[in-house]
Amino acid sequence: MQRGLASFPLSPAVRVKLVTAGFQTAEELLEVKPSELSKEVGISKEEALETLQIIRRECPTNKPRYAGTSESGKKCTALVLLQQEHTQSFIITFCSAVGNILGGGIPLMKTTEICGAPGVGKTQLW
Repeated sequence: MQRGLASFPLSPAVRVKLVTAGFQTAEELLEVKPSELSKEVGISKEEALETLQIIRRECPTNKPRYAGTSESGKKCTALVLLQQEHTQSFIITFCSAVGNILGGGIPLMKTTEICGAPGVGKTQLW
């Protein structure tokens, strides 16, 4: 989802200069360096750095990992994602049957839902 620059707490002068330079969404600024932004928009390097910090802090793009992005947030191939998947660690369950069902344990950095009828031992995992 693209987020417009108007929704960020930027100074009006900086916002006008960004729009005048052709920037419409925060996603367009995520890969820009402060020095590049300063030259392109015509603001000081300090203003450029502050602007990028605000956008990166408030833009949800770097929080979850999307398909086609590595752990560092950069674009990568499916092979790199597969290799990262194979090298991820697990939380061990101390029960070989549960560990085997989960493929080695509960994977880190993933959502794992444990469900079942009352009394089957769901809370014993936590």
